[in-house]
Amino acid sequence: MKLSSNREYWLERLDKLTNKLMNKEEKDTFKFLKTYKSSLTEIQTYINFLFSKYSTDGILSLSEMYKFNRYQLMEKEITAIVKELDSSEVKYMTGALKETYIASFVETGALFVVVNPKIKIDFGIINKDAVAKALNYPWSGDMFSSRIHKNTSKLITNLRQTITQGFVQGKSISQMSKDLNYVMSVGANNSRRLIRTESMHVIAASHHDVYTKAKVDKVEFVTAKDDRVCNICKPLDGKIFSINEAPMIPLHANSRSILIPVFE
Repeated sequence: MKLSSNREYWLERLDKLTNKLMNKEEKDTFKFLKTYKSSLTEIQTYINFLFSKYSTDGILSLSEMYKFNRYQLMEKEITAIVKELDSSEVKYMTGALKETYIASFVETGALFVVVNPKIKIDFGIINKDAVAKALNYPWSGDMFSSRIHKNTSKLITNLRQTITQGFVQGKSISQMSKDLNYVMSVGANNSRRLIRTESMHVIAASHHDVYTKAKVDKVEFVTAKDDRVCNICKPLDGKIFSINEAPMIPLHANSRSILIPVFE
């Protein structure tokens, strides 16, 4: 089996492998995102406490909250809860991305062994520096941990604004709980999108490292084959690049494009 004659082999198997890894990431992330629900419960429990102690006729005013530093204490409590969530997300994402890179590297390397059993490369040996680079390289302008911190800082701001507006507008505890649930849902969706985007990046990084190790010089940019391909990726579909001059994948959040090896 000649490497040069098997574009469909690489396209089919790399697409299948990427989908398998991303589906696993989706399932694992779904479990992690329950942490957002736990944090929401903590916040709602605290707000319920404030209402039970300081409200009048089911309404908790901002003026009442400003007494005896209650508002400042509330801000500290909300911040502490979200900061704990932030730490959990960094820890989860670090482990998940590392696992995804290693699985992708090993399984992509195995594809080379299948088409060339005589290849003298052990793709089971993982370079720790390469893993660290894939995780920590600020390919999108920021390291993933910095993007998590930005998201959680925004979440803290949005939670504070929602609670403050609730006090000002005289909202009931049930109305405020609905508003807080919405804000946390937005935060969870931002987290899910970030994890998915970073997962695609480490998969692409593992492909690049395998290709480099196998002395692949050129790659082809390939998009998903459906009507959801965006105007950013579509013009690049089928284009061939030098491996070190190819576009950095993913080009955008939720991108499904990949780079496959080209043999001449």
